[in-house]
Amino acid sequence: MKFSTEFVQQVQELMVAELEAQMERHPKPKIDDIELMLRQMVSQMGAACLEAYVTAQDSPYPEPTIPCPCGGEAEYHYRREGKLLSVFNWVGYRRAYYVCPDCHAGQYPLDERLGLEPGQVTAGLASLLGIAGVETSFERGSAIVDRFLFVRVSENTVRKETQNFGQLQAAREEEWIAESQDAEHYRERHRTAKDRPTRLYGSIDGAHVPVGAEWREMKVGCWYLAEPVSKGQVPAGRRDRVRESGALRAKEISYYSDLLPAKEFGSLLWATGCRLGADLAEEVVFVADGAAWIWKLVSFYFPEAVQIVDWYHAETYLKRVAEEALGHNQQLRIAWQEEVMDALWEGRIDAVLEACGEWADHPRAGQAAREAISYYTNNRKRLDYARFRQQGYLIGSGTVESGCKQIVTQRLKRSGARWTEEGARATGKARAAWLSEQWDQLTELRGQLSLAA
Repeated sequence: MKFSTEFVQQVQELMVAELEAQMERHPKPKIDDIELMLRQMVSQMGAACLEAYVTAQDSPYPEPTIPCPCGGEAEYHYRREGKLLSVFNWVGYRRAYYVCPDCHAGQYPLDERLGLEPGQVTAGLASLLGIAGVETSFERGSAIVDRFLFVRVSENTVRKETQNFGQLQAAREEEWIAESQDAEHYRERHRTAKDRPTRLYGSIDGAHVPVGAEWREMKVGCWYLAEPVSKGQVPAGRRDRVRESGALRAKEISYYSDLLPAKEFGSLLWATGCRLGADLAEEVVFVADGAAWIWKLVSFYFPEAVQIVDWYHAETYLKRVAEEALGHNQQLRIAWQEEVMDALWEGRIDAVLEACGEWADHPRAGQAAREAISYYTNNRKRLDYARFRQQGYLIGSGTVESGCKQIVTQRLKRSGARWTEEGARATGKARAAWLSEQWDQLTELRGQLSLAA
């Protein structure tokens, strides 16, 4: 929203005059003193303007009666004061109050019309509290809001609003699930679809969250597209991994998460995929580690998808074998590791299995070798890296691993954190929505809550 030059100039002159008067009391003011005074002034003016504007929206001549939901007529009594906690702090206003003589219910038409919730935070402030709550602990979020907005809220208020946003996201996901399982909607969608994704990526992983006295796995998934990156844009420490194929990076990432068993998480996988056109895509590519539950879900919901085991997980097994078998001789260890990794990179799995098999009975390296053999055997078709590179596929699952770190490690596993199941679930969903740039949609839904009530 832009304001007229004349309006800005008038307000500017008034504020500068007041600022100069206030600064006379501060010997040798610095820029930070001036900034602080301006912020306080804007906050106070905002509260006064919001109070005056909201009050002015109520008719100066209230109707004597209005319809009541019970079927009767509610009668005007008097103007009653209400208070809201807004981004400008507490704001008071007055509006007409009606009471029905039949059901004795009270009504505030202005509150219903503007979506006001007396005694509660406004939708605008709720959105900012939610952002604070997904970015840091609720206690620190409270302190940050106070520092930024001069609005004091308890950590419980930050928790409540953050988790409200998570519950709104959960409700959206339930709608997506119901829609994705509606056969008629599915047929109509496929009949009328015009824009079909060419190549859509998906990844799934999990990380553990402290829930009560135990640790529970929060499953995290994401959908994304990929774009090429030149070697010059790749950090120096990763250039040796890029090799001749160049590099790809994810873009337009959409995260989702839940504390669910794998089977139930599958419904969310399918629903979020359908929302982004995975069921319509010319090609769906899944990149993940070798966890059996992941590939079971992928095979069930997207049986035609290309399945790729994350390269960095795959090479880790060889590094372990090399360390256990030849850790005493660095030169031999590096030579063996590079030779077998080259075979893996080229998709020559038989050669990889043979190399690991040579250490299967070794007293120290045997277990690592047998685990590697099992891993490569079970995921053979997902390790065809030569073909994957030829097709231009992204072969690393760093996108979902980043999601696990951002949603679980950085937020839910903060030092001292202990969650209820619903609290962890809601906060995780809220943070996933924030990371997926879906916050504006949730803010709009938050603003509709009081109107719906």
